[in-house]
Amino acid sequence: MSILAVLGLTACEKTLDVADDGMSQGIGQVKNSLLQVRTRASGSVSEGATVAYPVTVYVFQGNECRAAQIIGDEGQTLNIELTEGAYMVYAVGGASAEDYVLPSATDALTTSAIMPREGKGHGDLMTAKASVTLEDGEANTVTLGMERRVMMLQNVVLRKIPMAATAVSLTISPLWQSVTVGGNYSGTDGAYALNLEKQGDGRTWQSATTAFLLPPSSSPASITVRITTATGTRSYTYQTSDELEAAYKINIEGTYTEAIGVTLSGTIEGTVWKGERTIRFDFDENGSSAAGSSTEDYGDDSSPSSAGEGSFPQAGDTYQNCYVLVSQVAEDGESAELTLLSPNEHSFTANTIKSPEALQRAVAKYGTDDISDWRPMSRSEISLLQAVHADLGIGGDAYYLFDDGGTVKQMHMQDGYVSTPTSVAAYVRPVATVSLTRE
Repeated sequence: MSILAVLGLTACEKTLDVADDGMSQGIGQVKNSLLQVRTRASGSVSEGATVAYPVTVYVFQGNECRAAQIIGDEGQTLNIELTEGAYMVYAVGGASAEDYVLPSATDALTTSAIMPREGKGHGDLMTAKASVTLEDGEANTVTLGMERRVMMLQNVVLRKIPMAATAVSLTISPLWQSVTVGGNYSGTDGAYALNLEKQGDGRTWQSATTAFLLPPSSSPASITVRITTATGTRSYTYQTSDELEAAYKINIEGTYTEAIGVTLSGTIEGTVWKGERTIRFDFDENGSSAAGSSTEDYGDDSSPSSAGEGSFPQAGDTYQNCYVLVSQVAEDGESAELTLLSPNEHSFTANTIKSPEALQRAVAKYGTDDISDWRPMSRSEISLLQAVHADLGIGGDAYYLFDDGGTVKQMHMQDGYVSTPTSVAAYVRPVATVSLTRE
């Protein structure tokens, strides 16, 4: 076997004759013919075409593997002595014995999966195959054109992520899990998960880790972004169609916006490898869709189930990790005003909060970083809270403080009874009003 980046051989090339040791095996008959195997990259050197080493060559006669040999650099030529007959020659590049489980000649089948070893990821996998017929005493040369079977994830950047985020990750699934000796994909349940790192500005999360991935095993495939805060994890999923393919380099860029929620604009582009392609998709609190499409997909069960693309959150929905207490949409449908309930609260001895100013100072500490102008609940707002307290997991015996027109009062959640604060423990939970405009 010879691994070459371009067609042809030079005068200084090396040859490697297969012996019956390790990965190679003969058939125990009189070998009267010679098969010389060369490999080349698909494309030209000027386009960045290369062959990924090492390359393992398997030679089959019918269903039986007659020889297998690993070669490590482009300066070698592989010469295999065989009996006359018809053969299939298969090559797998970019899979080293240190990183992959490689079948030997004694147990190789064309369907044998070449899998990464535990804890290892895929390399720059390439495959090739060709048929050849040897006559008695004949020397035959076959050149295998290697084709890349992986895509490269080279950069993921998510911008304007909430300061409250403690972890951000991205997952692509389902992916093929392996390639076979025969050059086919196998194993349909693969996935790749990537944890992003917070950058110096506190709002950008990025990973520039280069990873080789086998393409999706079904269409559509999913790109899922998960954002974790102290109150839980929200996920946003985009369903791809034909954008993820082998031999393409992939970059994903996203931006968190406060107009409708989360917008992740993704770019998948082929560069030197196979041309160029760009796709874009959007995520927000109402779901996800391709740009200009009406298709929706909700990242988790807490997302609204009835909102159409571009719809505003409704009462009872979640927006930026806050419960929507009130949603008022303008008549023209182009804007909305939401009253949001902070996911954070704190317990005080009720009668220590003696004035609306003291109550304001208390609630200012328990909002979220993504929303400004947190304030105490009014009487109408705390009545709405009392009506849904069980749905929010609030116990009936709890008291909550509110601003009753310039006077601090407390309400009992079980029966809605309002009274002047006493020495009982009562909760402070902020609310805020935000205005959204359709972009």
